[in-house]
Amino acid sequence: MTLTFNGKNIADFSAFWDGSKLFDSPEKDVEFISVLGRNGDLSVSNGRYKNIEITVPVFIRNDFKPNFNALVNFLLAQNGYKKLETSEEPGIYRMAQFINAVQPRTGSFNISGSANLIFTCKPQKYLKVGDKGISYADGASNVVIENPTLMTALPLVEVTGTGTITINSSELTLSTNTGTTYIDCEIEDAYEGAINRNGDLSVTGGFPKLLAGTNYISVSGCDVVLHPRWWTL
Repeated sequence: MTLTFNGKNIADFSAFWDGSKLFDSPEKDVEFISVLGRNGDLSVSNGRYKNIEITVPVFIRNDFKPNFNALVNFLLAQNGYKKLETSEEPGIYRMAQFINAVQPRTGSFNISGSANLIFTCKPQKYLKVGDKGISYADGASNVVIENPTLMTALPLVEVTGTGTITINSSELTLSTNTGTTYIDCEIEDAYEGAINRNGDLSVTGGFPKLLAGTNYISVSGCDVVLHPRWWTL
């Protein structure tokens, strides 16, 4: 079984993983409220899922000390969320951080040993196919986009030129663009390189969402590449 973090295979450090402890699911963020005189609790959903910790047990067969030190130094040197990918789920990746201390267990003469690597992950399992761009030329009208999952996706919209993009009931109108502007519907931000384009973007109906099932896109005055960012749990 292979596991890579930020493009680096842990096997490069003579570390091996048996594929276990990977499939835990995240927890919904729900608050329960007790009301005097009412049986049971009311539940209030915060509309999100919580981060999840993934524990990866690894074994280093030889030269434990230098390989373990190199592996831990590599993992801790990565800042922020990075891609965590495995051969067990080749079509998906998680966004993970490695921030925990590691306590190894060694064999005789410290030749071999094992450890648990704990990654703090965002709840989503992103489909790699969702990173690929889908092109729509000026004049596209009510073109169907099928979301293959049950989860609402927040796309990245790549715009060349100026014009209007309509996705379902949401409308984006970009008035200024000298090259390629990216509209990130997850963080609700628009930028052209280092140039902030939020002031040049008009949003009607909120930033677009790709719902489970059938969605529609129309484009007028510009060309668009849509990165849907499909995900599941």
